[in-house]
Amino acid sequence: MKDPRSICKRRAAQRDEELQRGRRLERAVSWSRLAAILLLAVLAWLSIQEKLLPLFVAAIPALLFVALVVLHERVVRRVTRLERSRTFYRQSLARLDGDWRQGGDAGSRVAAGHAGHLYAEDLDLFGPDSLFQMLSRSRTRGGDELLAAWLLAPAPPEVVRRRQDAVRELAPRVGFRERLAVRGVAARSELDPAALADWAKRSTSGSLPGGARGKALVRTLLALAAAVNVLTLTGWLLWGWGPSPFLAAAVLEILWSLSVRRRVATAVAGVARASRDLNLLAVLLELVERERFESPLLVELAAELRNEDGTTAATSASRLRRLVDLLDSMRNALFVPFGLLLLWTPQVAYAIDSWRRRYGDRAGPWLRAVAEIEALASLASHAFERPGDIFPTVVAPSGDHRAVLVGTSLGHPLLPEPVCVPNDIVLATDSADAEAGQTAQALIVSGSNMSGKSTLLRTLGTNVALALAGAPVRARSLRLTPLAIGSSIQLHDSLAQGQSRFYAEITKLKSVLDLTAAPMPVLFLLDEILHGTNSHDRTAGAEALIRGLLDRGAIGLVTTHDLALAGIADDTASSRLRNVHFQDRLEDGRIHFDYRLREGTVTRSNALDLMRQVGLDV
Repeated sequence: MKDPRSICKRRAAQRDEELQRGRRLERAVSWSRLAAILLLAVLAWLSIQEKLLPLFVAAIPALLFVALVVLHERVVRRVTRLERSRTFYRQSLARLDGDWRQGGDAGSRVAAGHAGHLYAEDLDLFGPDSLFQMLSRSRTRGGDELLAAWLLAPAPPEVVRRRQDAVRELAPRVGFRERLAVRGVAARSELDPAALADWAKRSTSGSLPGGARGKALVRTLLALAAAVNVLTLTGWLLWGWGPSPFLAAAVLEILWSLSVRRRVATAVAGVARASRDLNLLAVLLELVERERFESPLLVELAAELRNEDGTTAATSASRLRRLVDLLDSMRNALFVPFGLLLLWTPQVAYAIDSWRRRYGDRAGPWLRAVAEIEALASLASHAFERPGDIFPTVVAPSGDHRAVLVGTSLGHPLLPEPVCVPNDIVLATDSADAEAGQTAQALIVSGSNMSGKSTLLRTLGTNVALALAGAPVRARSLRLTPLAIGSSIQLHDSLAQGQSRFYAEITKLKSVLDLTAAPMPVLFLLDEILHGTNSHDRTAGAEALIRGLLDRGAIGLVTTHDLALAGIADDTASSRLRNVHFQDRLEDGRIHFDYRLREGTVTRSNALDLMRQVGLDV
């Protein structure tokens, strides 16, 4: 893949140049419209007042004005698209410079639906400055929600590999991702996928008269009745038939229309909103339908957009939009008499009902396909902007609760690359599965304050969440089995619920332990375990909990300040545990950290030094 920065710079410059040309054309067309109006006024005056020119001459600037109005609308739409395109590349350049907050959605709305998730808050998955904000480029709610779901639940190895192939294919397709972003701006704020899917699949069997075959007969009779109206009215006005045939037909049709008025209203209820949503979706559908894919997952998703009758999703959406436009014609007072004559509303209602019976159950798959392509495009944008990140190898476990994780040069993806210090981590329930370096089932991580312990937990958890979503990770290499993440990092007491911080922690630890009852192996990430109680209870409780997790096949990291807890790993009976630590040094009254993970237990504390550094007299 070419350098992403040079690609974005070149394309941003191209869009800027095209935008300047578009704005010049827009100004030229605007002045031309004004000139056409002035010319129309002059020619009309010369034709009507001075009788110097025939009146049809004034039609020339009038037609020119109409053409310029149409052209101006197209130019304005193009200028708007170019502005969005330029913004797309400027945001990409900002993200390449480390400001990945540009253009990303914080996911606060998505987070609200996953409150209390076992690791979402601990790993900063959602909210400002979150992993979701770094990843998300979706333009529909469905795309956001699906991306969030991928981060919140590990996928099986075969699913991860299919997503990886799709992301690899989409990463260099900058133009396709640009078009998705530019055309989908309106869909981000206005498209309601749940309401659209609900409307489309809602049964209409009891709304309009007639069953499946009966409705086709009713539509035929309505068309014949409209033809009779036109024929009898023509006969009355031109052929001397008199009003009786027309009035007789009209009375019968009025009585029938009154009897089904509510049922017709029910049949078309919500169709305007559904059509608008489908119109927004159709823009994205058409973009996807035009693209030619090669990876199996993308090919399958594109196939979801073709209907059994050979039509495409975009074509079907356009049909409904045209029907709604026809229905809206009855809002025009000038058209109402003709609409009544032609039984317009019932005929269109039956046509809409026919559309919903034919395509209604397809709206859900269309929405899901677009959502998945958008989620994959978000991961592809991340892969494009992080060419140094790698796709991990996800393998199936060799047995029940056989977990393995071998990562080299793991770094936190939210940290700027120049300041991110990578570390190696090797964990396995069976050392034979690791095939790399010194291994253990769990690491006891000791270290002083601010030395990097909590960041190490988040680094591991975040990269595992990315890996099992199908995204690239910040590492030199990563091989792992599917893992269910259970963490206890950010804890809060609650006055309203009468819950202390210690109680909140042990409740969460119970949830992590319960997670081991499921077939998938668990990765536990426990920060400063049980530090809300006394040293004796902390050591006894933590040791029992850790051994319980290990006995259930879990792997993980535990951080602590308590060197007594670090002593658990020194017990010859605890060969599944290994001590590692971070260290710091004091120079010229200031504490310096290198954030490098080392073997063994930390030998010094910096709490008093930190207190003195901030001005406390201790």
